[in-house]
Amino acid sequence: MFRLIPTMRRGSATALPPASTRYVSIEAARLGAAELFREERILKIMIVRDGLLGGYVEWIDR
Repeated sequence: MFRLIPTMRRGSATALPPASTRYVSIEAARLGAAELFREERILKIMIVRDGLLGGYVEWIDR
C-alpha cells in the first residue's frame, strides 16, 4: 500500500480526496499524484509506503 504526501504553497491538502486515499500499487499512486497536480497550489508530492515498515518511495515534481 502507498499514500501521497503533497507539499503545497498555502493551505492543507486534507480536503483533497487523492491525498487521503491509500493506493494498492505504485502505478495507482502515480495516477493519484497526477490528479492532485490539477490543483495549482501543489508544488511536489512524495509517495511513501503505508504500513509498519513504511518509507520513502519517490518524489514527483511539476
